[in-house]
Amino acid sequence: MPSLYSVLSPLLCILTVVSILSTTGLYIYPLLLNCSYPNPNAPFRLLTLADPQLEGNTSIYSSRYASSPPWIRSLRRFRKTLDLWGNDHYLAHIYRTLHTTVPALTRLLPFLPQGMPSPTHVTVLGDLIGSQWISNTEFNSRGNRFWNTVFPTARRLPPRALTESGRIPKTIYPLIQWPYTLINVVGNHDIGYSGDIRPDLIQRFEETYGPVNYEFTIPFPEVNVSKSVDGGPPQNITINPTLRVINLNSLNIDSPARDYDIQMQTYNFMNKVFSEDINWDGSVATVLLTHVPLHKPAGVCVDPPMEKYYEPKYGSLLREQNHISKGASDMLLGELFGIRRAGEENIGEGKEMGIILTGHDHEGCDTVHWFGKNDEEQKKEGEEKTWKSAKWGDRDGRVGQGEKWVREVTVRSMMGEFGGNAGLTSAWFDEKTMSWRFEYSSCPVGVQHFWWTVHIVDFITMVLAVVVGIMAAVGADGRKKVPKVVVTKANGSSKGIKEKKVQ
Repeated sequence: MPSLYSVLSPLLCILTVVSILSTTGLYIYPLLLNCSYPNPNAPFRLLTLADPQLEGNTSIYSSRYASSPPWIRSLRRFRKTLDLWGNDHYLAHIYRTLHTTVPALTRLLPFLPQGMPSPTHVTVLGDLIGSQWISNTEFNSRGNRFWNTVFPTARRLPPRALTESGRIPKTIYPLIQWPYTLINVVGNHDIGYSGDIRPDLIQRFEETYGPVNYEFTIPFPEVNVSKSVDGGPPQNITINPTLRVINLNSLNIDSPARDYDIQMQTYNFMNKVFSEDINWDGSVATVLLTHVPLHKPAGVCVDPPMEKYYEPKYGSLLREQNHISKGASDMLLGELFGIRRAGEENIGEGKEMGIILTGHDHEGCDTVHWFGKNDEEQKKEGEEKTWKSAKWGDRDGRVGQGEKWVREVTVRSMMGEFGGNAGLTSAWFDEKTMSWRFEYSSCPVGVQHFWWTVHIVDFITMVLAVVVGIMAAVGADGRKKVPKVVVTKANGSSKGIKEKKVQ
């Protein structure tokens, strides 16, 4: 009958190989999946994360199990506590791998694919925690986990970086370490919808994660081009490419709102952004970061348009929504991307005016919004143009030639249930078209069960290695020892030699 050692030893060899391969794959998964920024050399590379939704003691001490026997409640609490611990480290693994590990590895080893440099900026598109109805103590606890476990190398925006108008001055922008500063967007699970938002909910979010409304501009090196003006001879023209990033609280744009003053703070911020003097020749583009997606017809994304309201006795306040309203969407598209501000005819053909990045719909969605008439067979002479929406993949058959469009990416959630997704956004100024270009790609790590399995196998391998090592050390490996012979001499001569076997 084979000994226990003879069984465990080859098993350890097999587990060691499996552990090394699976752990290596888990920690360099972007390279194995060929993840890459669409343009790794772009001056603006945004690591785009959405909806981590950290849970806490409300899931550990659920009232659903109050009538269960004490040992069942204790067992479930232990399991849920372990689950939350693992979920935090799973989310941290996504951020650490894409932000630090793989970029550092590709810098050290030039022969590796070079599509994953360090991001220039990082954003989390709302729903940082799982519920707006938790106590301040629990809110602070989840905030500590967010900063110390999930994003341990990151920091919030410095409180004094903003002016009263919600702008980061150009003199302050270069002083901020943007690769390590999270642009945190507020979500409905952080402060609620328009009918829920209270001043104290806004205050505690801003104290922990940063402001809910602000913008900043990113200047880039001047571009000198030779261009003919009004049909005359070519002239040397200097272009100043600029990217403006807007973090917008879209949760209280629609009404009825619980707190009018808080809603007006968002509208005052939007009006200041709308009134800015922008050069709409393509040299300036906008990146809009917000939580609730813009309005689009049913069938374009997984979540259709939906709005729910509280009962009339509670003021019929806005309780829930999948998209912001059609009117609010048209307002943002027209004002932020130039159609309403400058007029369609003043925006050059083929020039991308920006990109919209949203969260909320955990499944993710890729959309094109364009300013045009209905489909070709329905177009009529003199028909007024409006904002339309369709799947990004259908744009070639829907968007007419010369019609202005903006891409919206609803980033799939980074939660394990949705594959641990992360978005990779590139923006760069194209000197051929004299306008900005935006591209987006995804990089999912896989469901959280894969992360758990790899680390459980690692743990079992280490325990087995210790057991096998101890067995070998104490002689439980089943190998027969050869007795040692000790030779001694009597009186210093070769006579009277004595032999002694030592077992």
